[in-house]
Amino acid sequence: MLARRGTFRETHWTPNNVPVDFRPEARMAYPSFREAVARLDLGSCKTDWERALRIAEHLTIHAKDLGPIQSDLETTYARIGMGYGYCADFVKVFLGLSHAAGLFSRQWCFSFDGFGGHGHTIVEVFDRVAGRWFFLDVHNNVHAHDVVTGVPLGALEFRDALLLGSQAFTIVPNGAGRLGFPIEEKLLAYFKRGLQEWYLMCGNAVFSYEAHVLMRWANRLSGPLGQIVAVCLGEHPSVQVLATPENTRSVNALMALRRRFQIAMIACLVLLMLLIFQISVYGISLPMKAS
Repeated sequence: MLARRGTFRETHWTPNNVPVDFRPEARMAYPSFREAVARLDLGSCKTDWERALRIAEHLTIHAKDLGPIQSDLETTYARIGMGYGYCADFVKVFLGLSHAAGLFSRQWCFSFDGFGGHGHTIVEVFDRVAGRWFFLDVHNNVHAHDVVTGVPLGALEFRDALLLGSQAFTIVPNGAGRLGFPIEEKLLAYFKRGLQEWYLMCGNAVFSYEAHVLMRWANRLSGPLGQIVAVCLGEHPSVQVLATPENTRSVNALMALRRRFQIAMIACLVLLMLLIFQISVYGISLPMKAS
C-alpha cells in the first residue's frame, strides 16, 4: 500500500528542500531522549558527522545481539542498553536521538527477498559543514571512507562502489562496541546480496509516529501490529523503491501486488456498503427456535 516507484535523482535532496512526500519530524523529542543527548556532550563535537558517530557509539557500546525488540521508542531505547535489538530497533532509536540533537537523518533499507520482510536498514546523516549525506550502519557499527580523500561515503556512493566492484573505500568502525561482522568480506557480501532491492523510507518522524494513543498501545504490544495501525491511521511513511533496469521484474511484481491489494480492499468496502444497505432496507430476520 505504501510503496511507489522512485529514481536515484529523486533522492538527491537536502534538508533545505525536503520533498513533499517526506515526513520530517516536527515534534519535540521525548524528555528521556533529550536527557540522553545532553549526557553525550555533543556540544564538544565540531560537526554533525562527529555528533552522529557519538550517538551511534552510544547505541552499540552495549550491543550483544540478544534478539529483536520491536516495541515503542522508550522501551526500545532501554532494551538496547541491555544488549537487545536488531537493525530496525537501532535505526528507530538513532533517528529519535539524532532529532533530539538537532541532526537531520533519513532511513535506507534493502531486502533479499523481492522487497519482502527479510533485509537490513541503515541511516544517512546530513552534515551541514560538508553539505553532504554520510551513511552509518548503526547496528553493525560501521561506515565507509573514500580511500583517497578519507571523506565518508553516502549510502548510494557506497552502493555504487559495491556494484562496480571498486575497492576505493575502507570500512571504519563508528566507535566502541562490537562489530556486527568482524570479518569485512562477510559484511560486504551481506550488502551485495541486497544491492538491487534498495528503498528509502519517506519520513523520520519517529515521535509523531507514536503520538496517537492507539499507536503507543499497539507498539507496546507488537512492532508489526504498530505498523498495521500506523498504515490504517495514515501515519506510516511511504516507501520509495529505487527502480533500476536490473530489478524491473521485482519492482513490477511489487507494484502488481499493491494493485491487487487495493482492488481487494475496494471490493471489501463495496461488499460492506451493500451489506449495510440491505440491513437498513430489509432488516435482519433471525430464525425462530422450534418449540
